[in-house]
Amino acid sequence: MLKSGFREGISTIRNALTPAFFIVYAVTVMIGILLAIVLQHSGLAGALLFTGLILLVSYTYRDYFKMANHFKELSIKDELTGLHNHRYIQSLVDRLIEEQRPFALLMMDIDHFRRYNEVWGHVRGDEALKRVADVLNQRRLDGEEIARYSGEEFAIVLPDYDLSQAQLKAELLRRTVEETSFPGAERLPGKRVTVSIGVAHFPQQAKNKKELMVMVDDALYKGKFTGRNKVSLYTSVLDEMKSDLAAQQEDEEIIRTIKVFLAILNSKDRYTYAHTERDVIYATALARKLGLPEHQVRYLRFGAFLHDIGKVEIPIEVLTKRGPLTREEWQIMRSHVEIGVNIAKPIRSLAPCLPIIRHHHERFDGGGYPDGLKGYDIPIEARILTIADSFDAMTTSRPYQRKRSMEEAFAELRSCAGRQFDPALVEPFIEVVQSIGLLSDDVEETYA
Repeated sequence: MLKSGFREGISTIRNALTPAFFIVYAVTVMIGILLAIVLQHSGLAGALLFTGLILLVSYTYRDYFKMANHFKELSIKDELTGLHNHRYIQSLVDRLIEEQRPFALLMMDIDHFRRYNEVWGHVRGDEALKRVADVLNQRRLDGEEIARYSGEEFAIVLPDYDLSQAQLKAELLRRTVEETSFPGAERLPGKRVTVSIGVAHFPQQAKNKKELMVMVDDALYKGKFTGRNKVSLYTSVLDEMKSDLAAQQEDEEIIRTIKVFLAILNSKDRYTYAHTERDVIYATALARKLGLPEHQVRYLRFGAFLHDIGKVEIPIEVLTKRGPLTREEWQIMRSHVEIGVNIAKPIRSLAPCLPIIRHHHERFDGGGYPDGLKGYDIPIEARILTIADSFDAMTTSRPYQRKRSMEEAFAELRSCAGRQFDPALVEPFIEVVQSIGLLSDDVEETYA
């Protein structure tokens, strides 16, 4: 859509400028003719003719350059909000990276904006976009650049900011929007317009533009998926894993390969990628509540993050199917645990994670897969992840499944204790969730 709109804009500018070029060309020819005449005359007539010539040239070129500057401005401005546009911010990021100048990038999305448009219409929605733009402009400092990036999304570039300064700025913007009055906000969750903001930094986190854009988008998505109306810094458990493992050179190469696999998984099924991040949080909290040694907690975190990595080899039509799987499709889906083990196995440092990846779909009563392990034959880390994984699946919206409330999910965990879940882990897990909150509360499948 953006590319199409950009092409139409360029075409409009080209069509508008073509007549202007003919005018300038014609005036230039006239100048040559008149100049020849002036050179043949002298005295008052020549002076008047020359003065008229100068006025004609200045008037013609003034209008031409005014029109050229107007269209140049349109090419980098958003007509609705008056902010810079997607093209401008992309060029600015390119320039700052080329100069190796540190900067933070904020990506802001208006929460529940689709619902706002559905309730009040697009005219009122456009007014809300302009109001958000005004709020951002009022808080803008010298050197900061703001753009309407796309739809209800805004980008803010903060040159020479570090991450902590960028986080403070993002929080200021989030709070200011939350405190601003918007007509019709009473029909939205929380009865107010709010925004979610992702934050990433060059070069502290990203080494190039592509990495930076992926990171800030992931940070925004994480904020949207964990409740909205929040500022989220980019974080990656995989990056922590790389530093914690102190891997040898050959292992580092394979870890980079796994990072590529995870990027592919993210592009194929963003839900799965975000789901693993939440599993890490739930599983880590339960492990620490149970008093597991820190080295076990560390490898549980890594195993939780990598447990669905085998899904990169699952056909996308199976992975993202909007209805129940057939028997054949279910067999394909089940194979992801063994594929995941094969991907992680070459990394010697990840050996403690392999049982977690392989056995997180085993059941306490022995009815799980792939090996049908039963009871305490299932590693404790896998039993922990099974609860976290199931709980997050129950409390997250999917096209084929109604999202359950926290209490409904607790009731399901209790009813399945001793069958699917280790009964000794269910109540501690419920206590953990009650203390940290429901990470996927009020989440829809898309940003909305």
